[in-house]
Amino acid sequence: MNETKSSWSLKLLLSSSLAISGAAIVPFQLDSSGIQSTVVEAASTYTTTANLNLRLSAATWSPVLLTIPSGSSVTYISTYGSWYKVSYGGKTGYVSSQYVTVSNTSAYYKTTDRLNMRLTAASWSDVVTVIPADATVKYVSRYGSWYKVTFNGKTGYVASAYLTATSAPVPPSDYYKTTANLNLRLSAASWSSVVTTIPSGATVKYVSRYGSWYKVTYNGKTGYVSSDYLTATTAPITPSAYYETTVNLNMRLSAASWSNVLTVIPAGSVVKYVSRYDSWYKVTYNGKTGYVASEYLKPTTVTTPTDTDGTGKTVVIDAGHGGNDPGAVYGSVYEKVIALDIAKRLAGVLSSTYDYNVKLTRSNDTYLSLDQRVSLNKSYKGDVFVSLHANSSVYNTAHGHEVLVPTSDSYTTNPYVSASRSLGSSINKEIASRISTIQNRGVKYQNVYVVGRNVSPSTLVEYGFISNSSDRSHLTSTTYRQRMAEATASGIHQFMRSYY
Repeated sequence: MNETKSSWSLKLLLSSSLAISGAAIVPFQLDSSGIQSTVVEAASTYTTTANLNLRLSAATWSPVLLTIPSGSSVTYISTYGSWYKVSYGGKTGYVSSQYVTVSNTSAYYKTTDRLNMRLTAASWSDVVTVIPADATVKYVSRYGSWYKVTFNGKTGYVASAYLTATSAPVPPSDYYKTTANLNLRLSAASWSSVVTTIPSGATVKYVSRYGSWYKVTYNGKTGYVSSDYLTATTAPITPSAYYETTVNLNMRLSAASWSNVLTVIPAGSVVKYVSRYDSWYKVTYNGKTGYVASEYLKPTTVTTPTDTDGTGKTVVIDAGHGGNDPGAVYGSVYEKVIALDIAKRLAGVLSSTYDYNVKLTRSNDTYLSLDQRVSLNKSYKGDVFVSLHANSSVYNTAHGHEVLVPTSDSYTTNPYVSASRSLGSSINKEIASRISTIQNRGVKYQNVYVVGRNVSPSTLVEYGFISNSSDRSHLTSTTYRQRMAEATASGIHQFMRSYY
């Protein structure tokens, strides 16, 4: 009993004296027996920041073993207060820790989990902020197993066990392009409320970074998006105030190729820029506002949008046949019906899109002689005359669209032969460029009464063969008829712009 008590007293005395003698300068902890053990960090390499004395013990009065040149690498062994025990050049001793820096520590680290940044290097210290997983932090210095780092403008300490070395972050671009439809969220979290959805290919402006989330602005709204779906891009080009269309261009109700067409803007027209929605521009034209594909626009210095190009000009549209003259027939398919339907559609496009004064030789199922049709053109004082038809043949293989223009022989009395040919060519070109599913038979010289005996630039359009199954499927399609009407209107307009 006395021996046990004596051993216990000795152990307590030894433990107490060790703790007291080293408390001020040596980190310690009690093992399971109660004996102090020094906390030894894993060996790593340090670099001296000045010429540094390697001393025999951890004290400024201790003998100098040698002087280590600035920039030298030393191997870390342990910590003794503000002194590091290191080895260098085959010798082991102590150096002041304030003149060395960890050389095998990365300048940047990535967090492997959500990580508390603390005010001091202790787990009980106040939390400065919470750093999200996968965030990049910048290394400042080391204090045992704690790293002093900076993140989003804040500096503090984090547990190094939750860091992995990484390369320096790529400096953020000012602008990014989305690689998918992307939710703009209220905060940097996948469960956060969605502010809006940014379409794929849109350009956003970078504001700041929060881990793998970027704070960006888009269309006047600011929020967070996942950086995984962004790629750096250049700043968007400052839009011009006015643009010229390079092709006949659909103005749509919304910024989508499937949206309703408000009107067709002719090639060479000037539109006024309103705003941008990715690759679509919101523009105004002829009193209408809608969206057009920006790839078919080019900046212009013209400051007055094109409008009312057709003001003062009269276009006479002649729907072929009618009444007791059905024209070509195939079963229940009648040429006179097709011609009248396209004529009405053409009249609508010419008046609404181009603002022409349009006259129809017939607006219902009425018979008119060829001479009556020419006489109506005279009375209407038409600037152009276009007769609409569908073709037919005893050979069901014959197919395609074509345009008929006046010949140069004695049959022709029309004083506008050259202009009529230009008109026909313009219409044929537009139809061929817009509708590739039907063969282009070209422009043909032929003696046709309403063309050769007229008194203004005149042409006749054959939209396809009723006798051919493929052409017939087009001619009976309302979609095809509308496309033919739009192409014909564009051809007429192109001619009018160049001729008058």
